[in-house]
Amino acid sequence: MKKATKLSMPWFYELLERGECDIMDFKLQLEEKETFGKSLKNYSDSYDELARDAVAFANNKGGFLFIGIEDKSKTLNDKFVYDEPRLFKLIKQIQDRTRPSITLVPHKLTVNGIDLLVLEIPFTPFLCSTTKGEYLIRSNDGNRAIQPNEMATILSEKGSIVYDQKTWNLKNWQDKARVANLQNLIRLARPDSPYLKDNIDDFNDVLSLAKEEDDTILPTTTGILFTGTDKALREFPYAMIKYIRYFDNGTYRPYEWSGNLIEVADACFTQLKAEIQQVEMNFGLFHEVIEDYSEITLREVLINALAHRDYSRQQIIEIRKYSDYIEFESPGHFPEGITTTNFLWKTNPRNPDIIDIFRAIKYAEKAGSGWDKVFTELLSKGKAVPVAEESDTSVIFRIEAGVVSEKLIELSLHYQQLSNKQPAVEQLLILNELVRNKSCTIKQLERVPYINVRQIHKALQMLIDLEIVEATGSGSGTKYIIHKKHNVSIKDKVQYSQLKKQEKARQKEAILRYLDSCETINNAEARTLLVLPEKDRPYISRLLTSMVKEGLLEKESLISSSNSRYRRKKE
Repeated sequence: MKKATKLSMPWFYELLERGECDIMDFKLQLEEKETFGKSLKNYSDSYDELARDAVAFANNKGGFLFIGIEDKSKTLNDKFVYDEPRLFKLIKQIQDRTRPSITLVPHKLTVNGIDLLVLEIPFTPFLCSTTKGEYLIRSNDGNRAIQPNEMATILSEKGSIVYDQKTWNLKNWQDKARVANLQNLIRLARPDSPYLKDNIDDFNDVLSLAKEEDDTILPTTTGILFTGTDKALREFPYAMIKYIRYFDNGTYRPYEWSGNLIEVADACFTQLKAEIQQVEMNFGLFHEVIEDYSEITLREVLINALAHRDYSRQQIIEIRKYSDYIEFESPGHFPEGITTTNFLWKTNPRNPDIIDIFRAIKYAEKAGSGWDKVFTELLSKGKAVPVAEESDTSVIFRIEAGVVSEKLIELSLHYQQLSNKQPAVEQLLILNELVRNKSCTIKQLERVPYINVRQIHKALQMLIDLEIVEATGSGSGTKYIIHKKHNVSIKDKVQYSQLKKQEKARQKEAILRYLDSCETINNAEARTLLVLPEKDRPYISRLLTSMVKEGLLEKESLISSSNSRYRRKKE
């Protein structure tokens, strides 16, 4: 069946595993009714919502609306009724609410005996809006307004070609052995994969290895790179990896692999894996083996280079390994919206069909999780995060071999011991910053490169609950430091003591400034001033008593000592 989206995504397979994203949206039902076939009066709000969705998808890459599935639980709505007589009225209502008119392509999808409605929104080469003048675009799992300054960029992107879907006028292009190998890898990754088709034409269609143009079935770039014959692969002489290992004595050893992407990935990864060096390290009760470059890191960065490179460029992938670092240079700039500072959490695949196949054979992770694994692996082993650099013609990722923070390894191991799981990347980024800078406020943490600002509070709270991090100070001046339980060395203990002294000095200064305008202060007022909870009443009592001993305050006599008031000591 011919598909209208620019992405030409495999139809509806692995739908429940994907969830809402930039090409899919789920709706349990329309207007909380059991069917979508109701009068215009009842459905006007729902039509408006669908029109906004249609505009947002059309302005991006095209997409699919699945009606009858709840997104969060991924459960089917068994009360949903597919009402075909009303279907075309629904499509007409969307046409009337979009400008230029967007015609949705309907499909019936039967899952567990329930007929679901799937509305396909075609990709458009022009910008669309609702009849109310709303210009929207799909972003991750939601819609957002297009800013005026973005319109030229979006229109430019719409005119560009997704190169992995480019067709080639070749005959006898497919290698049967490579098709069998790809099918076997998919079967090993997931025996019940819906990508596995008995008919070769269906297999080629579902993975976008070939597509129909002018009544002729032609191979795509993706199809040739994964299943093409050696002759067909000559169309891509630059689909190659050149790896050079440099030695300290000035010599080097070169390797080259070209052609089929799976064969290239396997050969290169085998060589890189064979060179991994290990060192044993002890951290108190913990014993850890640290690799210069772990298999996880090497695999993810290698597949990233193969999946996201620009195959239209006459340039090869280069890997250079030195004694203290390795770098991967991939042809082409970052895709639109991706930069050297946001590549960890933002995705925009240049070659969506290629990355889909790598995921189908489990050579790559699901969208957005590959770099998560790299960052987590490096930070948990006390290493620096990857350094990204964009040159005139390529993107370079540099990864250091050495350990830069043994303390970070120790804290990561403590976390795993206490929670039985590895810390999340946000928690590791926070710990890394606290180890490097001794203490940080929330605002300082928000400026840490790569950190997800929306996850800071949740990540910090988990670290505090596990007594790996503690807060000191109050209000906007609250700082976070490594918990005193983890101050093993004399240096750590001295540093901790200094941080606490600095915080106590700041609190005393705040109390004295308060007394410049107010005559007296008591324990409750001091806690309110310093934004401290009731449980810190004893601490405030000790603080006020110490200020009396230092000659800064004098105490007024009251019947209840807990309500004692303090004033500045007179000269």
